[in-house]
Amino acid sequence: MLSTEEALRLVLGYAGPQVEKIVPLTYSAGYVLAEDIHSDIDMPPFDRSAMDGFAVCGDEHTHDLIKEITAGETRRIGIEPGRAAPIMTGAPIPHGADRVVMIEDCTTRESVLYLERVPPKGANICWRAEDITAGQMVLEKGTPLAQQHLGIAAMAGRGVLKVFGRPSIGILTTGTEVVPPTWIPSPGHVRNANLPLMIAQLQLAGFTDVIPMHAADDPSSIEASISQLLETSDVLVLAGGVSKGTRDFVPSVLESLGVSIHFRQVAQKPGKPLLFGSFPSGQPVFGLPGNPLSVMVSIEEYVLPLLRMMSGFKGCHKRLYHGLMTSEYSKKPGRLHYLRVLAYREGDLWKLHLPDTSGSGDLMSSVNVNALAMVGANALSVMSGDILPFHFLSSTAGELSFE
Repeated sequence: MLSTEEALRLVLGYAGPQVEKIVPLTYSAGYVLAEDIHSDIDMPPFDRSAMDGFAVCGDEHTHDLIKEITAGETRRIGIEPGRAAPIMTGAPIPHGADRVVMIEDCTTRESVLYLERVPPKGANICWRAEDITAGQMVLEKGTPLAQQHLGIAAMAGRGVLKVFGRPSIGILTTGTEVVPPTWIPSPGHVRNANLPLMIAQLQLAGFTDVIPMHAADDPSSIEASISQLLETSDVLVLAGGVSKGTRDFVPSVLESLGVSIHFRQVAQKPGKPLLFGSFPSGQPVFGLPGNPLSVMVSIEEYVLPLLRMMSGFKGCHKRLYHGLMTSEYSKKPGRLHYLRVLAYREGDLWKLHLPDTSGSGDLMSSVNVNALAMVGANALSVMSGDILPFHFLSSTAGELSFE
């Protein structure tokens, strides 16, 4: 049985080549940049006013006013000592002006400007190229694109960007006993919590190209669903039917389809019967145990790191934090335990609160949690006050949950 570290290392080894594509600038948010971006102009492209005020030359206290200079002004305007021009924020500084006086520091009477305070030379002027010079790199390959990056790319003159594509994910839940959420389950049936849970977890992490399906515990039904998903998916994530019960057909169906199974168990709780393999065509496939908490933990710790690596992210491993436990916990040795905790800041310390739970299948205990704390495989207990490593859920901390 593999350790969690060994399992993740194996998973990431099957990420395959990253695919690049060109997308319009306005639709590139959420992708990872696949090229360096250089500015084609100086930023600012001209000397401009940092605020509304008056452009003046010299340190005199009185100046004769000339015509106002507005933002977007294209006339070549000069200014001499003893003259002042009203100027708008962003307007070009007239030739000869060496400072801008704030409106609050002066008064005007009969076309004459009177300065109550003379600002130093260069005050309130944004000089050409003081931020960026033409040809300078403004965005680096591997940058996850957020709103500010798109604004910078626009300032650098880009209308389209080369990015790493995001994989499409085929999701299959299994179980004859599983019915849609809107059905009233009869005895022996349960509602399908896994499908919306998985879709939401992937979408909140930025992976929105998801194809969901469900199949009964029947080899032909499972095979047909998997074959259909293979046609449109880069990664397959199956939930349920992976253990050793008489109705757990997923492993045998995968093998019949030519899947190389790389591991079938991981020394962890929840999620011990975790399967990972690859199709002859190269697509990775996960087989997750059916209880929702096992699904949530497995996606967080294995599926998302793989998807991020395939999408060009530099950070594909969960960022490790440390926090002080506020309660006790006991376990048997042999498996690493992921504890669903609420991590909160108190002074200089992270503290970890463990909600009451009725076991590894208790999804209600995760309502207010935002992190997974790890108790080592050989540990027997955790005492209040012990320091534990933990990972934030990606839906909680976004990019800060990865390093």
